[in-house]
Amino acid sequence: MGRLRRRGEFHVNERDPEVARAERAADVADVTHASGIHLGVGLVGEGVAFLRRERSLWPLALVPALFATLLVGLAVSLFWVRIEMIHEAWVSMLPVLEAVRWWSWIWVGPGRAILWLIGWIGVAVGFALVLVVALLTANLLSAPFLDQLSIRVERIEQADNPQESLEAGNFISETLRSFAAELQRLLFMMSVWASLGLIGFIIPGAHFVTAPMLIAVTILLLPLDYAGFALDRRGIPYRDRRRWLRENMSTMTGFGGVAFLACLVPGLNLLVMPGFVTAGTLLVLRNPPRAADASIRRTTAG
Repeated sequence: MGRLRRRGEFHVNERDPEVARAERAADVADVTHASGIHLGVGLVGEGVAFLRRERSLWPLALVPALFATLLVGLAVSLFWVRIEMIHEAWVSMLPVLEAVRWWSWIWVGPGRAILWLIGWIGVAVGFALVLVVALLTANLLSAPFLDQLSIRVERIEQADNPQESLEAGNFISETLRSFAAELQRLLFMMSVWASLGLIGFIIPGAHFVTAPMLIAVTILLLPLDYAGFALDRRGIPYRDRRRWLRENMSTMTGFGGVAFLACLVPGLNLLVMPGFVTAGTLLVLRNPPRAADASIRRTTAG
């Protein structure tokens, strides 16, 4: 009996190195993930501090703040006027509980209260997405100014003649390019939102899944939007941007999570867009995406 026990102990000890290696690998993965999130959050703070320190960038940051103020104010006003209708629309997608016997109120009453609360949670999710859409629309209208802001941030960061300005012809072409690129990003995000929203509307109960997915997708796509100006200048195709997103998932989650939460804070959401574009530019400089194909195309074209 003692021999069998010793064999069992020897067998466990023999597997200990494998278990230890697996535990160390898991610990390293956890640390890497946590450090990536911390890096993404820190980049947002660094971008805001960078913009506050460089006063020469303030005129370029003022126009996006004005657009954000107008569009967020309009979005909040329209949402507030229609809030009861929006709540009813959410409730209409939920099951209806009826009390067929007097004792069924024991569960029907609390069930109705829970469904009513879920309806207002849906309203809150809708309000958050409306604010994000308003800010992204302001981002579109401010695209030429934000693009110039991103250029200046990159030049200052790399100490490369930050006072250099574009000629009139180049400014017009760059303005049209930045408008087109930002519109493409906005349409892509809205197509994703529309697809998830349609699934939640058609399939009963699917909105319990699609609503959190909407938030998660938005958090992951926001860094691509704010870093988009720097990525556009490098000719990075969307395929490489998705790969870059996957390779830096934890950093993108930290960056996008802070950006999403900031969009929900009244007052703060009107001022943070230039800071996020600054942070997105720093994100590209600190974690450059691999885009060999784009570099080859640009070199060949030159």
